[in-house]
Amino acid sequence: MSNKRKKTAKQSKEVIIAPKKTDWWQPVLFILAGLLIFYPPLFSGLFFNQQMFVSHIITSIVFSLVLFYRISHKDYVLLRNPLDWAILAYAGGYLLSLVGAVHQGDAIYGFLKALNYFMVYWVVTRVASSYSLVREMLKFLLAGGLVVALIGILAAIGYSDYPGAYVSGAIMSTLQYSNTMAAYLAVMVLVGITLVQQEKSIWLKTVYSLANYFMVVAILGALSKGAWIILVGGTLLVLIGMPGMHRLKSLYYIGLAIGAAVMVYPQFAAAIVAADANQAWVCVGLGILLAGIGVIVWEGLEKLWKSQRLAPVIITVTVAALAVAGILALGNQVVLSDDVAKEISGLLNLESSSYTARAEFMRCAVEIVKDHPIIGAGAGGWEALYRQYQNYSYWTTETHSHFLQVWVETGTVGLLAFLAMWLILFFYVIRIYKAKRKEEDKSHWILSWGIASGALALGAHAAIDFDLSIPAMCMVLWSLLALVNSLYNESFPVPEAPSRQKPTCAWAQMGGAGLLVMLLLVSGGRYLYAMNQAGQAEKAILELSQETDARKQVELLNQASLKYNQAVKSDPCNGHYLTSLTTVYTNIFTFLQQQGLPEADQVRRQAVKDIDRAGELRPYDIKSLTILIDNAARLGHTEGLISLGQKSIKASPNDIVVYKNIANLWWDASQQYLEAGREDVSIEFAHQIQILEKSLLNQIAGVNIEHPYWVGPRLQIDTELQNIFDQADDYLNQNEE
Repeated sequence: MSNKRKKTAKQSKEVIIAPKKTDWWQPVLFILAGLLIFYPPLFSGLFFNQQMFVSHIITSIVFSLVLFYRISHKDYVLLRNPLDWAILAYAGGYLLSLVGAVHQGDAIYGFLKALNYFMVYWVVTRVASSYSLVREMLKFLLAGGLVVALIGILAAIGYSDYPGAYVSGAIMSTLQYSNTMAAYLAVMVLVGITLVQQEKSIWLKTVYSLANYFMVVAILGALSKGAWIILVGGTLLVLIGMPGMHRLKSLYYIGLAIGAAVMVYPQFAAAIVAADANQAWVCVGLGILLAGIGVIVWEGLEKLWKSQRLAPVIITVTVAALAVAGILALGNQVVLSDDVAKEISGLLNLESSSYTARAEFMRCAVEIVKDHPIIGAGAGGWEALYRQYQNYSYWTTETHSHFLQVWVETGTVGLLAFLAMWLILFFYVIRIYKAKRKEEDKSHWILSWGIASGALALGAHAAIDFDLSIPAMCMVLWSLLALVNSLYNESFPVPEAPSRQKPTCAWAQMGGAGLLVMLLLVSGGRYLYAMNQAGQAEKAILELSQETDARKQVELLNQASLKYNQAVKSDPCNGHYLTSLTTVYTNIFTFLQQQGLPEADQVRRQAVKDIDRAGELRPYDIKSLTILIDNAARLGHTEGLISLGQKSIKASPNDIVVYKNIANLWWDASQQYLEAGREDVSIEFAHQIQILEKSLLNQIAGVNIEHPYWVGPRLQIDTELQNIFDQADDYLNQNEE
């Protein structure tokens, strides 16, 4: 009996361990995060609003899924370390800039972009949270670069119809801008070099080598000076930080990619010009063969290094010889290719328009900052304001320096946040180096430094170009920062507080994260819907221009009015939609007035109200102002003609055509009101012409109208314009007498 009791007691103490359930969410979220950083360069770099709105929806969904996953694992902290805070502060700077934004709609779009970047960063750094996962995430970035390069090469050969992928002899690929594409691929080459360092599989080494080869071919085909600045600068950074044998390995694989590409590119370019697809494929194939053989050669050299004492000396000499050969091959390429030679010579010519123009852009940026020092002028502020600060007439939509662009758009607040991101990156890299330099296994440092080199090279080039004005490029940079952040967190883990000590602010962070998700998701959906409605309205307007039946014309006008109203309702700060709506209202008014219908007055009042509102939304957009002025003239909106004319002069003070158009418009209005018996209004228009003349003379005195790079007609008073000024003066003098 006692034996049975003992047996029963033993059985009761046995613990049954249930089999652990497979967590499928983690790999699914990892793949989603990888796709989140893979696709942006493939869709025009998300440069256009429609693509960006779709991206807002995608990013917010992936972010919310990762957020729910973290909450389900009792991780309630949104912001863990200084870099998290700095990148959110960058978005906060754009939010704060809404207070003083000159173009409210553009500023809102800019804030949403910055918020999108933060979410991409947060998703990547939370999902790729270890060394191995960081390596896997880098493969998504490299895959994106490879696809971009292949599409560009295929377009050059004639096997891809991607819009704008090959234009005027330059490869632009999916980013549709050669400099940006080349800069992006240069960073991806550094990613490829980083991945090959610790790779054991010869097949994956071959894949990385081929990817780098294709990307360098596309870089050569882009004819971009900036890409070589990134590639050379990034290579030097990589070589400085790589330990021992890995320095030679980096130099070898970079030389292999450049050497293989340079050797085949002259014949490849000639085949493209001759439209000889077969010859082009032969050149591409030869480069593939060279890149593949290069991997095998390195494998032999590496084994030699490990087996013999003299091997390090032999390999060093061999790599140095290959480097010299690569430089000679590149020099030969420059000689053979007039386009590449022109780009290289332009890079070395400090007096070229590229350098002088950038100096002028930067000067203007600093002048704008003086007038908007704290919170900036909002996203789009540079494009709206730079013409007022020009020394000579030129056209550009970007500052060509992201640091100054941020300063203009978000003021000192946003600039400090952006600078903090870089300072924290430096701090992280230094700490990782100090922690890992004495370890025998250097893989953690190699990966950290390779990623940081790509980020630093891109950031340095962004200081003299507008790479980061392309959303996809920002997402790449933010992703690189996220991966360095993950490696830092793994090197210096922060102990979690006991659950009973979890602060209330953690729940506040989760609540704030939920609000950010809803903001980005709803905004993206609403703005995408608004764009769709505006597109349908534009289609109706196009049909109207081809329609002759009066009844059908009325139907199309009503349809356009309805669709534009829906667009304005969903995106009320978009001045373009409202400007187009005023044109529709003006056309409806004209039709109703011709029919003698009483509804014409009501439509006119609404049109006038919307014209004034649209002018406030985009006071520095000369295209919108021109449309609004035309509508105001057709409606007889006197106050609008004056205020919009004044805005036009302020928006484009170095364009003599604008002065002429406004002067002619005001003089015609003055004469028409005089004939209508409204002498007071007629005199006011003539008086405005006098003010315009003084403004023009002051502007001529303040700029260099003889500047060799002046774009467009010189700012000079011709006979036609002087005649209007004289007539206005005579008219006012007669009235004074």
